[in-house]
Formats: sequence, structure tokens, C-alpha cells
Amino acid sequence: MNTIKLLGMLLSYPSVELQQHAGEIREAIAGDGLLPAKLHKPLFALIDDLGRRNLLRLQEEYVATFDRSRVHSLYLFEHVHGESRDRGQAMVDLMGLYKTAGIKLAQRELPDYLPVFLEFLSLRPFDEAQDYLGEVAHILEAIGAKLKLRKNPYQHVFRALVALTNVKIDPKFVEQAVEDARREDTSLAALDKEWEETPAFDGIGADCSVCPQGTPAQPRQTATR
Repeated sequence: MNTIKLLGMLLSYPSVELQQHAGEIREAIAGDGLLPAKLHKPLFALIDDLGRRNLLRLQEEYVATFDRSRVHSLYLFEHVHGESRDRGQAMVDLMGLYKTAGIKLAQRELPDYLPVFLEFLSLRPFDEAQDYLGEVAHILEAIGAKLKLRKNPYQHVFRALVALTNVKIDPKFVEQAVEDARREDTSLAALDKEWEETPAFDGIGADCSVCPQGTPAQPRQTATR
């Protein structure tokens, strides 16, 4: 298992299996040597918490973080297309990328779910995976910044993912995302309305030079089997 796959596992719904293998995940990430040393301590603290804390409590916090707050959504295209028709085409394009690589998703999985995308990247050569990851780095940086605003330890997984790329993040994009998070109404009524109407990063517009325009990348010739 490589670091990209392991970081995806940390973003999955907490389970008994995750708790049982938390120590192995910690050791494998350290052994890979891909992350800057300064990121190890906070990331490993999160892993230790996932391994030893009450599972039901961890699951409640996970749902509150990623399911009840749309600005932290783990569905990548949600941050670009919201519920617009463009999201459907982007899904089709990404599924095509997976198919070209010989990957078939489970029936209930959506292709833009971040742990699924990271699983796909873990099967590609690292330089190729790094390129694909770089194309969504601005989304990852923004989510991490918003989690930091709430002092949520999952921020360190997103910091680690961005650290694996060579992308220079547009600070204005991140500032806008954090400002949106500050104004977020977390009531259930507001949540229903937000999921229904607008993209998570509404207002960025076409001037954002790093925003993806649909799918993370076009299939490479080397991906064909």
C-alpha cells in the first residue's frame, strides 16, 4: 500500500478494520518517506486517535464533518458543479478514465468520491498519480483550510495530499472558500437548501486558473491495457 491509498483510507467512514490497522497505516506512511517530516506529527496524532477512540463517537464526528457540512464534501465534483447537469458529464468522463485503466467501481460508488479517486491513483505510476492529484489540489487545499478554521484534525490528511503535488495554489481561491465557511449556516434547514441549490465554492467563476473544467484529466495512452 502506498501513501496515496493510505490517506484515502483515513478519509473513509471509520470502521473496526480501520482501527485494527491504524498502527500499520502509520508505519507504512512513515516508511514510504513521501511526506515532509513536519506533517508527520499532526497526521500521526489523527491516526492514533482513529485507532483508539470510541468507534461510534468517531463515526458521529465523521458524519458531522463530511456529510452534514457541504463545504467539506468528499465528492470532488460537488465543489465544481454542485447539482448542475455538468456534474453528470464529468462523472461519465471520470468513469471512462477508470474503465481505461481497467478499474470497475462497486455499484453504489460514485467516481468523484475522494477515497475512490485516491484508490485509483494508488494503482497508477507515481508521477502520473501526482499529475492527476495536482489537478484537484486547489479543492483539497480549500477543504483543508476550512477544516483548519474549525480546528478539525482531518485537515492534516488534506495537507498531506496537497504536499504530494507540485501545484502552486491560488490563495484567492482558498481565501474565498474559507470566507464561505465562516458564513455557513449549519442548521438542518439551511443544509437542505445548500445541497439543493449551489456549488460548494459558488462565486469563484471562470477566472479561476486552477479550477478543473469537468474531469481530473484525459486518459493517457499509457493507461490503456
